Amino acid sequence: MKTKVRPKLLAGGAAVVAVAAAVAALPMTQASAATGGVTGYATQNGGTTGGAGGQTVRATSGTAIHAALCNRASSSTPIIIQVEGTINHGNTSKVSGGSCNTADGVIELKQISNVTIVGVGSGAVFDQVGIHIREASNIVIQNVTVRNVKKSGSPTSNGGDAIGMESDVRNVWVDHVTLEASGGESEGFDGLFDMKNNVQYVTLSYSILRNSGRGGLVGSSESDRSNGFITYHHNLYENIDSRTPLLRGGIAHIYNNHYVNLRESGINSRAGARAKVEHNYFKDSKDVLGTFYTSEAGYWQVAGNTFDNVTWSSRSSEHNPAGPNPQSNTTVGIPYSYDPDGANCVPDIVRQTAGANKGLRVSDGNCTPQTPNPTTAPPTTAPPTTAPPTTAPPTTPPPTGNPPGGTNLSIGAGSDGSSKASGTSYGNVRDGDMSTYWSPSGSTGRISIKWGSATTVATINIREAAGAVGNIRAWRVVNNDNGAVLATGSGAGVITFTPTSLDKINFEITSSTGTPRVAEFETYSSTTTTPPTTTPPTTPPPTTTPPTTPPPSGNALYVAPNGTDNAAGTVSSPTTLTSAITRIPAGGTIYLRGGTYRYSQTITIGQGNNGTSSARKNIFAYPGETPVLNFSAQSEDPANRGLEIGGSFWHIRGIIVERAGDNGILLAGNSNVIERTVTRHNRDSGLQLSRLVAGAPSSQWPSNNLVVSTVSHDNVDSDGEDADGFAPKLTVGPGNVFRYTVAHNNIDDGYDLYTKSDTGPIGALTIESSLAYDNGTLSNGGQAGNGDRNGFKLGGEDIPVNHVIRGNIAYENGKHGFTYNRNTGSMTVSNNANIGNAERNFNFDGGSSVFRNNTSCDSGSNDRIVGNSDSSNQFWSGSNGSRCSQYSGALGWSFASDGRLVVTFGGRPVTP
Repeated sequence: MKTKVRPKLLAGGAAVVAVAAAVAALPMTQASAATGGVTGYATQNGGTTGGAGGQTVRATSGTAIHAALCNRASSSTPIIIQVEGTINHGNTSKVSGGSCNTADGVIELKQISNVTIVGVGSGAVFDQVGIHIREASNIVIQNVTVRNVKKSGSPTSNGGDAIGMESDVRNVWVDHVTLEASGGESEGFDGLFDMKNNVQYVTLSYSILRNSGRGGLVGSSESDRSNGFITYHHNLYENIDSRTPLLRGGIAHIYNNHYVNLRESGINSRAGARAKVEHNYFKDSKDVLGTFYTSEAGYWQVAGNTFDNVTWSSRSSEHNPAGPNPQSNTTVGIPYSYDPDGANCVPDIVRQTAGANKGLRVSDGNCTPQTPNPTTAPPTTAPPTTAPPTTAPPTTPPPTGNPPGGTNLSIGAGSDGSSKASGTSYGNVRDGDMSTYWSPSGSTGRISIKWGSATTVATINIREAAGAVGNIRAWRVVNNDNGAVLATGSGAGVITFTPTSLDKINFEITSSTGTPRVAEFETYSSTTTTPPTTTPPTTPPPTTTPPTTPPPSGNALYVAPNGTDNAAGTVSSPTTLTSAITRIPAGGTIYLRGGTYRYSQTITIGQGNNGTSSARKNIFAYPGETPVLNFSAQSEDPANRGLEIGGSFWHIRGIIVERAGDNGILLAGNSNVIERTVTRHNRDSGLQLSRLVAGAPSSQWPSNNLVVSTVSHDNVDSDGEDADGFAPKLTVGPGNVFRYTVAHNNIDDGYDLYTKSDTGPIGALTIESSLAYDNGTLSNGGQAGNGDRNGFKLGGEDIPVNHVIRGNIAYENGKHGFTYNRNTGSMTVSNNANIGNAERNFNFDGGSSVFRNNTSCDSGSNDRIVGNSDSSNQFWSGSNGSRCSQYSGALGWSFASDGRLVVTFGGRPVTP
């Protein structure tokens, strides 16, 4: 196999001119979001103010952020950059100027000072794009999410650090951010929050760091001891292997942090470092404090910490845990004032305040969250008209179903909105009549209630008309007066938020499953609710006896790693996934809180546990969090699947399923949707479609399922020949679709549509706009001689099935890109691209398939084509055709805000 160019996503084209529309200057008096004020060591050495007093601009792309920096009068001119939307490799290009030093594919804050970057509006998500601070000072980063930044794999950014600082950096405040990865170094990730080579006076506060092998470090080696004066407070570290943080030299103050599931070690003070560690809460973790992996000791002063189910290893020359009874071995003087919470309330106060999109809430020092007042007036510009990104789940809990009490302020008010569907009216949403409604002209739109003078609103109730209940999915509530987003979420119902005085309130529908119909848009001044008077759902109960505790109103159940079977299933009293599956009614949603769920048994949605076409049963990641279903306790065995779906009309979204003893997910029901899900490191195919019960007739094989915007990687079995990325094979019914999916680094095939004579033909599948790369080789370089190693394997044993394969890309797989594999049918193979696969890009030795507009580049051998092929194709016969030039450069990929798969080569988006 050829030497690989490791995937890296580069920005597509210089876009300085195009940026003008995305960066708008705002008056200085409209400067910033609310803030509780800088804290910790960032208050020292002259303090940290960021861009306070400077011009405020709004940016919706990485290139726009760079352009804002480069358009300043000098590299030290203060500036506040308000960011909204998803920042990714496709919109982050280098911009040149005398006041900046930027680069492609990373937010570069280099050789500059006096800058604030703050997320506003519907939120700011830096997706696979890191933030790099170098030779800089007086920087504030606030209210943003940075996720899945890689140092290897595709795409790469910032050396794999979510936020990284190096080389003479001073006074940085990072506050209310969410930093997350999807694995450790073997999955291509590095640190979430790293500092090295003379970084000082930094505070990390009210933030979430999770799902990573490494939390962060201070000092890159035992000799790098020039860093220090770092404060960490009111942060959540969750599902981290180690480095929370790793300290080499210098002084750190670590207080009021909540540590959950630190798997190897936690605070690693070494090489002369001194840390004051006080009033933290450590739970379900190992070796949370000490000197680890070195003989060069560090030191700690401890006070008021809580150790809840913490285990400690034995000591050795390079392993010195502070426990089981941690004692101080130094003293650390703190030069600033602070008011710590007691450790007993840290889990709750951190839960309410930490992370992006939490309203910048802070603790009052007495375990009570408070929302600070804005330091300046918020912008008065209209809110963006584009839908917020759907790559990240909503940032506030979904609505419940209890109607609010008090007077409906909408009665007698005015209303307007975006374009309305024929026969509907804006006034219908405020007439108290559930038989009339407003619909947008499409699947998204805005409906507003307005008054002639300022009116205080704290709760709204969005009531859908009969026949359209459940159609509304993602939404946001906006104060039309100033563009402030009051709440975001999914599903109609009661929505509460901080009481707000306004003249007009907008309900913006940003996604739906059908035409939305809003019968009533009720508004209330109070958050008080009254019990529902509607009758309970008529959906038949599950065949198994559910727990006696009823689910909460609003058809929502909440699940957490520490939930219990008989719990009510509320946010404050979460239940288990196995219990929730038996209790949720049609149209209801199970919300999985973030964290790792460890199972030794298969989670099963049984046959007959169904939603309906108009009221699916949903399992969604809790807004802003990443649940990981981990089955590593299973042995490798065909019976040991992870999640087994035998029911129909279910929708699974936003979860990770890993390390099952067989398939990560077995999809065996009908009309289900698997969306934005990852299956990885399972010991058979990551996601397989096949019948649930052995011997079931073809009429019971899974049909009409959609797998969309989903990734399957690094699945490997001990024989090295069975674990594919996606495996709709052997016993699959008709109508199944894979769209915008990615299969990479699986030990066998990316996509396996195998058939055999014992079971006969499977239903025709559609695979479209998907990507298969590096299959046959794991991310860590491992290979197995038995694997087939194809990108797309489309059949078996001379059984004809007329699949539709269109708009896909196969890149550098270990054998063929697309192979018919003895499928003698008439497949439609159109608009696919094949680049650099080890043997043949297209391998079709038989059948009567129809080939149109396919492109083949740099094949290991000449393509073989039997079937209906015309001159629209450019197959490989020793040289590249004219279309191959667009496939030069490194591979990159990401998901756009609407879920579409965006593939780039050399930073240029391509469409086969």
